[in-house]
Amino acid sequence: MRILAVDTSCDDSCAAILDTQSWKLLAESVYSHTAPMKKFGGIVPEIASREHLKALPLAVEDCLKQSGLNLEDIDWFAVTNRPGLIGALLVGVSYIKALAFAVQKPFSVFNHIEAHLFTPLLATLEGKESPAFPWTALVVSGGHTELFHVKNTLDFQWLGGTVDDAAGEAFDKVGKLLELPYPAGPLIDRWAREKATEEDRKIPFPRSKIEGLQFSFSGLKTAVALKIQKTDLSQETEKLAILASAQEAIVDTLIEKTRKAALETKSSQIVVTGGVACNSRLREKLHEAHFPAPKHCTDNAAMVALLAGLYAKEGKLQPSLWTATAHSTGEF
Repeated sequence: MRILAVDTSCDDSCAAILDTQSWKLLAESVYSHTAPMKKFGGIVPEIASREHLKALPLAVEDCLKQSGLNLEDIDWFAVTNRPGLIGALLVGVSYIKALAFAVQKPFSVFNHIEAHLFTPLLATLEGKESPAFPWTALVVSGGHTELFHVKNTLDFQWLGGTVDDAAGEAFDKVGKLLELPYPAGPLIDRWAREKATEEDRKIPFPRSKIEGLQFSFSGLKTAVALKIQKTDLSQETEKLAILASAQEAIVDTLIEKTRKAALETKSSQIVVTGGVACNSRLREKLHEAHFPAPKHCTDNAAMVALLAGLYAKEGKLQPSLWTATAHSTGEF
């Protein structure tokens, strides 16, 4: 079976094609829309939707060319329908429904976070081994910070998440307070990696002590804002210390909760995915974890095609109804 999948959950237009018989990824394409968002200092949902309208057909066309296939050669279509920006998701779901209708093939909708959960299994598409189950999985991005106990293929349990802001949003808000361009997270990571000393990381910003396996980053943002008010930002060393110390607080919080979850669930492996999984300090300090390739940590359609392929292998792939409201394969 050949599956064409797309993801438009945020501001990247993504497409991919998976062959379930050979268990190989035949093609993938991502069109980033970060550039149009820079002048607004963040993602504008309406603009993201309009960019998807232009770029998604191009991403699909790229994948068909890479794979040497025609649209009629696709056996099944897959698309994420939640969570994410409503308008952006609507573009993806509507587009896939139209393609599937045009060639009279079935389509299915999937949960974006569930797709992230199983990205370590993308290694199997290259003939490599994936981490052994069970996993403690941290899905951490601009919109999500959540922990899961992944018991086996398609078998998982939600453990906890943020009660306010996501870690990636905290990175970007800290950057905005210091007038860094959007997206600030990768820039903070690079500056801290290349310029910061251990002394620069010692501003005592709070690490949330909220109960259980929940996260909170709103207090950190407030603490950074108060520190900025009292700091001479004309000194680059002072700005660097705030950035590096804020990053350290975010990373330490993520690691503490994730390791706690792994102990409580007796997981054999920690897995980290989502955009913030590209952060080099997190990768360095949570050294025992499995991190997928950076291109598969950020939004992509390869993980959606993989998820559809896993459902097919387990005999659980069901077509969505043409006349029904798009539904999710899972609620978190």
